[in-house]
Amino acid sequence: MPEFRVEKTSLRGSPEKPCDEVVLKETQEMTGEGSGKLREVWVINMDSLDELITFRDKYGELILDHDPSFPQIPDSIEIYDDWRETKREPTGP
Repeated sequence: MPEFRVEKTSLRGSPEKPCDEVVLKETQEMTGEGSGKLREVWVINMDSLDELITFRDKYGELILDHDPSFPQIPDSIEIYDDWRETKREPTGP
């Protein structure tokens, strides 16, 4: 059963639950030095593409990603409900 870490753009960095379907789970996050630390993350199980599409229909645009620094749960879903990219101010005359 594929497991995904789940974040919501508008809640990035917050411990708040990003959606109803997730549960809190402790997992290993590897650091740049090769050591790891335990971290609590929100997770969801998705057994089929149909489940993912139903989730997308409920929450809107999703970003799927893979992060090897979480070796136990490398795949993630971000509920993209807010702008997260940095806006650059024009420079020059």
